[in-house]
Amino acid sequence: MSDVPSPASLSAVQSRIDDIADQAGVEGAARLTVDDTLTALPWPFRRRLVLTLQSLKAFSSDPEVQRAAEFFQLKAARVWAAMPFQGHAAETASRTTVLVEHRSGRPTTQAKKL
Repeated sequence: MSDVPSPASLSAVQSRIDDIADQAGVEGAARLTVDDTLTALPWPFRRRLVLTLQSLKAFSSDPEVQRAAEFFQLKAARVWAAMPFQGHAAETASRTTVLVEHRSGRPTTQAKKL
């Protein structure tokens, strides 16, 4: 038994990645390679992909699919680790700025809603 996933299992798991990319609205040049697709996924869809891959790894009855899910999970982690964290930047949540001033030895905190 090999540790390398079969082409069929890689294709099956990649179709899950493509489904999530479709839901996220990732199109065109951002879909040329798996790395490009992973890079273009917005944060909430990255989380969805991680959960999907973890579920496949934990619950698939096919060991090849489990290995393929682990392969893509590691690939995604490497791709995302190389990028600066953007968090929820694409979401419409309001931003809060916290200013800390030090006067007479006592810190004072002010929060301002943007």
